[in-house]
This record gives sequence, structure tokens and C-alpha cells, in this order.
Amino acid sequence: MKMTFTCKPTQWLWALMLLWTTGTFAQTIKGKIIDENQQGLPGVNVVEKGTANGTSTDANGAFSINVTGKEAVLVLSFVGYTPQEISVNNRTSLNVTMKTDNRLLNEVVVVGYGTQKKKDLTGSIASADLVAFKESPNVSILQSLKGSLPGLTISQTNRAGDEPAINIRGTSTLNGNTAPLIIVDGIIFNGRLSDINPSDVASVDVLKDPSSKAVYGSQAANGVVLVTTKTGRTAQKPSITYSGSYAISNPTVNAKLLRRDAFLEKIRDINYLNAFTKESGYTAANPAWTFANSELFPVSLAGVNSTNDYDWYSDLTQNALITNHNLSISGGSDKTNYFMSGGYTNEKGLIRNDDYGRYTIRINLDTEVTKWLTLGANTSGSFTNFFKDAPDMNSIVGTNPLVLPRDENGNFRINPIGDFQVNPFLSAENDRYEVQSRLVGNFFGIVRIPSIPGFSYRLNFGHNLKYFKNYAASIYGAGQTGSASKNDATQYEQTLDNIFNYKKSFGKHNIDVTALYGYNIAKFNNTAASGTGFSDLNLSYNSLQQAEIQKISSSAWQENLLYQMGSVAYNYGSKYLVKATVRRDGFSGFSANNKTGIFPSIGLGWVLSEESFFKVPGIDYLKIRGSYGENGNKVGRYSSLARVASTDDSKYVFGDGGMTSIGRSVASLANADLKWERTRGINIGLDFAILKNRIDGNIEYYNSNTNDLLWQQTLPQTSGFANVFTNLGQINNTGIEFMLHGQPIKTGDLSWDITVNFTRNRNKVVTILGEDKNQDGVEDDLIASGLFIGKPIGTIYDYKTAGIYQLADEKLAGFQAGTYRIEDLNKDGKITAADDRQILGNTEPAYLFGIQNTVSYKQFTLRAFINSVQGGKSSYLAGNAPAGNYGTPGNATNSNWFDFTDFWSPRNPNGIHPNPWVPTPAGGREFFQRNFVRLQDISLSYNLSEKTAKKIGASNAKLFVSGKNLLTLTKWKGWDPEVGLGVSSVNAFPVMKSYSFGVEITF
Repeated sequence: MKMTFTCKPTQWLWALMLLWTTGTFAQTIKGKIIDENQQGLPGVNVVEKGTANGTSTDANGAFSINVTGKEAVLVLSFVGYTPQEISVNNRTSLNVTMKTDNRLLNEVVVVGYGTQKKKDLTGSIASADLVAFKESPNVSILQSLKGSLPGLTISQTNRAGDEPAINIRGTSTLNGNTAPLIIVDGIIFNGRLSDINPSDVASVDVLKDPSSKAVYGSQAANGVVLVTTKTGRTAQKPSITYSGSYAISNPTVNAKLLRRDAFLEKIRDINYLNAFTKESGYTAANPAWTFANSELFPVSLAGVNSTNDYDWYSDLTQNALITNHNLSISGGSDKTNYFMSGGYTNEKGLIRNDDYGRYTIRINLDTEVTKWLTLGANTSGSFTNFFKDAPDMNSIVGTNPLVLPRDENGNFRINPIGDFQVNPFLSAENDRYEVQSRLVGNFFGIVRIPSIPGFSYRLNFGHNLKYFKNYAASIYGAGQTGSASKNDATQYEQTLDNIFNYKKSFGKHNIDVTALYGYNIAKFNNTAASGTGFSDLNLSYNSLQQAEIQKISSSAWQENLLYQMGSVAYNYGSKYLVKATVRRDGFSGFSANNKTGIFPSIGLGWVLSEESFFKVPGIDYLKIRGSYGENGNKVGRYSSLARVASTDDSKYVFGDGGMTSIGRSVASLANADLKWERTRGINIGLDFAILKNRIDGNIEYYNSNTNDLLWQQTLPQTSGFANVFTNLGQINNTGIEFMLHGQPIKTGDLSWDITVNFTRNRNKVVTILGEDKNQDGVEDDLIASGLFIGKPIGTIYDYKTAGIYQLADEKLAGFQAGTYRIEDLNKDGKITAADDRQILGNTEPAYLFGIQNTVSYKQFTLRAFINSVQGGKSSYLAGNAPAGNYGTPGNATNSNWFDFTDFWSPRNPNGIHPNPWVPTPAGGREFFQRNFVRLQDISLSYNLSEKTAKKIGASNAKLFVSGKNLLTLTKWKGWDPEVGLGVSSVNAFPVMKSYSFGVEITF
């Protein structure tokens, strides 16, 4: 029998909908998430468990999500709060209160070959608050760490693309490596952290004490910086984020070179004995004197008559800018997580051609292949360009406004003031190509054996390949005959880590065992070719064979590090804590008798607040911890070997009229006993949380001794060698640190969060050679090397000045008005280096502190960070004498200086700088403190409401403005006090302050 059914189109539609709803379920859940003060929490992640379906709360804590099952479970997570899982149970609305997660106890930090909760730490590990500096115009992640962590010192930057220097807990070596070990995603990173896009960094943890550093053994004496990059999140839908900012910069000190009128006045002051009348005390002009009577060079003298007033500084500077663009996508399923990003940074420094560009890409991926196997990779590429040559500041200052950079034909004047000073525009005209490309691939696999719960094996296989290209050509080089060069180099590093881990808990007993076996290989090679004397340079550096004189050179090196490590961490109910570590390292750079070193450590902790007898009102958490450990410091490769060199002194001729042959001669002595530099030390710490965890912090005390210092010991001339690398001496390093965090206000729409950190470090030389040649019972100082027993590294040993001699002052023999008045220490009526120098202080800071404030009101967030370095009575000193070619009246007359330069003259008797062109029987410098308090970072951000963000198709959007180095309080005169030692405070590149605005938007 045949049956026929007919349905209308609408009936078919209802049937399909019925069929679909019987197989699936869709329901919209709306709700609000609040904190313990009944305030809405913005940015809380709301994800349907086991899916990639998720959303986040708006500025008021509201959310809306479509769930796909009647028994759906929502996973709620937010930084600083305890995660929650909420069953839907057919509900359409949810109101959830999230509880504060004690950040001191439950925050997870990277500890080297693993992670650990802060409550279980026995060593000193500091974690950076990267969010606080997210809106700052920082090119490097190091700029976000400056001043923000106790014990961590980061130098100032004043050039585009600068890599700041890092120091952890002071100086503990003389000739050894002073930089900390850098670990990125678990792999040794020997390179510039500035090559890493700050937007890709998830966390930075710093290992400071001997116990926590011991897992890295021979390379950890100067501390360890652990950088972890971002990954995707499990069960999170794809999230695309763009952030961009634009910053304008100018010097923190608004200085200019002297223009015509001021320049002519300073020439009169230099020649005051003739340019002014004696009767007036050399303050009234002498009408008989003209500039022709000065030592102005002819071309500058011609500029006087032609009324030239050229502004060299303005024409050799440019608008300083920083542009940042970052785009990332992240997400994950229940098995796979991913994070991909691309970034572009362009920085233009103050001086012409002082430019820097950086492109970065990153792909981080991990996937759970099976329940027992996880595979992943952290890969990145960084491509930097330093563009062209920037003029040197000294060459800019060496000019004067009376001369012009070009002649009447429009060509550059080679020596514009008529002496050896080269026109600073010439370097800016050079053809230069300097790029560095870094490719990093860190691949890992994690194996878990189901039959052995808690056991895991991780294999890390890291590759780091860097290419250097430095090409240059100058038509003005080699005495204007033309010069060109090409330098190509590659550096490759390979790391293999086998990491075995076993975790077991039974009752209140918790044990965590880690074993490591691995190696690190580094190789470098370069080839350089250069030429001078070109008939033309139309092909720039691409035709070196046209040079009259051609040179070629090449070099290469390789070093190997092999290591094993074992670590056991145990705690009983998170109350009693023990961690012991032993690491053994072997390094190719050391002698045959000392290839390996063993570095043990132990840490203990006691959580008093967990004891039944400890019932102190207001104290929520209190832990005492202490540790001891040994760390090493590597020597430079090949330092223990006798090396040969092929120099001109090694060339020889066979017979009369024979050809010159290239020979080799021994350049250094071998030392078969050269060994590791060792640092042994203790660390005692106190962690606490009070007033319902509203205030928490820690206090640290450390004391370490570095022995077997790597030192170039001077040898007798009869040996035929100047020195030999050896081990000797001891340095002591002590310090106190603390960090205090609190929330003074957390009510209504307003919250205030503040963090204060403080560092005080002292080092001293305990012993060096152990010699007592004068038999006074005290070890002799090494004055020539600036090392003094019982005094810190950086001790200043010089003449003590007492102002500047005035015209009417009684003067020691050989001194004149305008020179330093030097203290005659032994009162013999003369100044000699052996008898009149004394210790004046040191260059090290007395203490440092930083204050971070974060104030939030509704959708606005204001962040401000104050950084300070202080010198106390006699520390953090530096000479502040202007550098330059001022050694003679002629040089001083023809050169220029900045308007903050304060030389003495009869018309300026209170000037702080003596006249360096006036000869004296002794030198002498005055040292000034570089103390400062700086508003280093400040930002104001506004988070758009969910309703406003949705209008542009975004889930979150933020606008912000920020500033850097906007205000510096200091008595230092000249450029910024952080310019740095060893560099002229006057003729260095200035530190910049920046104003920026930007946007961050997530789809």
C-alpha cells in the first residue's frame, strides 16, 4: 500500500527545528560577578567547561553566554581571586561572589626547571608586576623592571635600541662576568633581552639568593632572570588583541650649545687677563682687546667678522619618537593551546641617525597528544636594524657657532673649525647597514607514565641562531681616500635538557624531586673584509676589490657546558619546608685540572602562622626562611690556555732579501690550575601577611663571600708577559631588602593599591694578593687597580678639593685662579699623588627605593611609579668635570659647550668647574652625588564599557596616555644623573622623557 504525506513549508521548518532541539540545547545565561565588597569585577573569564565557548565580564562585572548543554559548568577565573566552577542547572541568571586569593600564598612563580607556590619557597625569588608598566613607552622588558624589584638594578638608556645593563645584589667579582644568567622559556638565552617583544612576556622572576640560584650552578653567581612568554588558555575561544602606542620624547634636561653671543662671552672669559681690565677685577671689558688677540683659529675668527651664528645642535638632532604596534591571537581547545603574535617597534633617538627598528614574530604551541604525552614549541624571530651612523656628541660639542658645516659650493667642510676635529655631519652621511636577526626554536615533550602517578619526564631541545651583518662605507674615511667594510657573523647555541620530576603527597607530607642532565653548546664565526683608498664609492661596500689596500680577517670560537642537577623539596603541611640542591657543571673554558665544579645548596622554612600555639590577632601569615648555597662564575673561553697571535712582531725574513713571512708568537701564558670563581652565601627572609591579607611583604638579609676571584695578575717583565689569568682574593657582599604591598582603599568604585621596595647593598674587598710589603701588619692595597682592603669596589681615591682658587686667594706654588684648591694632606706645602690623595667615597649607591601606586575609579586606572637612588653621606659619587678638548686655552677657545656648563671666571666666581686649560702641578676632580627621585612612569587608562566596546565589535577596549621620566628631582648639574660612570656627564647622550598615547582592543 502506498502512502503519501504532504507538508507545507512552514511545517517542514518546525519539524527541522524540533529535530535540532531534541539533539542539542542552547540557553543564554546572564549574570554578574562581584567581589567581597559587592563591587562588580571587570575582565573575569567565563568559560563553559570542556569547550572553547567563553566570554568575559564588562566594566560592571556583567556577562552573557550561550551554553550548549543542560548540565553545563561555567569556569570562572580572574587574577587575584580563587577560581570557581558553577553548575548551570537550567538556570538563566547567576550572581557570583569571588573570594580574594591570597597572592602571597598561592601565587605560582618560576623557580628554574619548574614552578612552585610562593608559600613553599625557602629562597629569595622576586616576581615582576608587568601590568603596572604595560602602558609605558618601553622598548625593552628591562625598562619595565627598572627600580621595581628589590635587589635588581637596571641602568638607564639614552640611545635608541640600547640594552640596559643588569645587576642583581651588587658586584661580587673583579674580572669575571657581571651579568646575570638569562633564561627564556626554560632555555639559556645569551643575547639581548631587547630582542624580545615586551608584549609577548607573561612573567619575569628573579632568583637572588644562593639556594634558589644553585639549580643553575656555574653561571648563577650574578643571579638569574627567568622570562616566560605567553601561551594560550585551555578551552578559550580565539582572542585577537591589538595594541599600539605613539610616543614623543625630548631630553630630561633642556640644554643647548652656546650660541654666538654667549660663545663670544666665554672666549672673553677664557682670555680674562687681557680681555678685561685688571683695575675692575677682570670684570669690565678692555677696549683695546679684540678677538684677533685670542687663539681663535682663522676660520672661526672669520666667523666673528661675518656674524655667523650656526646652530649645530639643532641641525644635528631630530624629533625623538617611539612607535609600537602589536597584534596577537591566542586561544585553545581542551587539548591544544596556542599564542601567535607579531610586533613592530621603531625608535628615533635625539641625535640624527640614532634610529632603531625591530620586527618580532612568535608562535607558542602545545598540545596534549595523548593522556601521557604533550608536545610543544616556543618559537620566535627578531629582526633588528640600527640603520645608520649617528654623530658622536663629543664631535658636536667640538664645533662652534662661528663656523658653518658647508663651504660656498655646498660641500661639507672636513675640519670646520680648522683643527683635527672632524665635521659631525660626515658620520651621518656614511652608508651603513647594521642588522641583527635572531631565530629561536625551543621544542619540548612531556611524558607522564599513568602507572606512576606524579612522575613526568620533560625533554627541552633549544636552538638559538643569530646573524650579524655590519656593512659600512664612507667617502670621508681613511683621510678622505674612502673606506668600506663588510662584517658577517653567526652565533649558534644548542641546549638539551632532560628533566625528570616526581611529585608525591601522602597525608601532610609533600615531596617534589627533580633531576636534570643537559648540555649547552655555543659556536661563533665571523668573516670581515675592509678596504681603504677608493677611486669612487658608487657601489658603496659592495665592491671592496676596488680598494688600494685590502684586508681580510676571520675568527671563530666554540664553548661547551655540560651539567647535572638534583633537587629535593619537602614540606609537611606547608608548615615545615626543606629544599636541597646539588649541581655539577663542566665548562670547556677552564683548565684541565678544574673542568668541573660542584655547587650545593639547602633552604629551610618554617610557617609559624600554621602552628597551633601561634594565635596573634591581625597576623594572617608569617614564615621564616633561611638558605645557604654555592654558585659559580665562568671565565672567558680559552683563558686557561697559552694562546698564539699573528702580529707584526711575529713576522720574520729568511736570509738577505728574502720574503717576509707571517709568523706566530705566544701571546698569553697557560694556567693549568685556573678554576671556578665561587660565591658562598646565606639568605634569611621573613614573609608576612596581616590585616586579613590587606598588607603583605617580605624582608631579606643576605651575606656572601666570593673566593678564587678571576684576576689578571701582573708578572715581572723578565717573564716576557704582562700578566696571567689566575685565582686570588675575596669579596664580601651584604645587603638588606624589603617589599611591602598593601591596599589602603578598596570600597565602592574606588581602590588604591601600593607597593614599596627598598634595597641596600654593601660590598668590600676582603683580600687580594695577601701581600704586606711595608710590614705594617695590614694587607697592601692595589692602588693602581683602585682596590682597597676593607673598602667597596668603586672606591674613589683622589685629591680632596675645597672649592676653586679666586683671584685674591693665597695659592700653593704652581696653582692659579680658576684651578681647584686641593687639600695639602701632609701639610708640606706641595701637592703630590703619593702623599695627598685620600679615599673620598665610592661610586656605589647607598640605597634604592621604588614606590608603585595604582588607583582605580570605575573605568579609570591611574598608575604612578617613583624610582630613586640615594648615596647617603659618601656614596653614589661621580666626577662632573666637562669632557672635551679643553686642555689648552686654544682648544677651549675654539670648542663649544652646553649652557649648563659652569666654568669659573672672574665674572662667575661661584662656578663649579675649574678651568682645565690652566696648567697645575696636580690634577684633581671634584665628586658630586648623583642622588635623584624620579617620577619614572605614569599612566592613565580608560576601559570602555561592554556596551560601547560591542558597538565596535570588541569584547574589551582600552585607551591610555602615559609618560616616562617626566620629573626628576636632583642637585646634579648637567645631563641626567643616571648617564653613567666612565662617560662624560656633559658630552654623553641625554636621557629622554616621553609622552605617549595608545590603544588596546580585544576581539
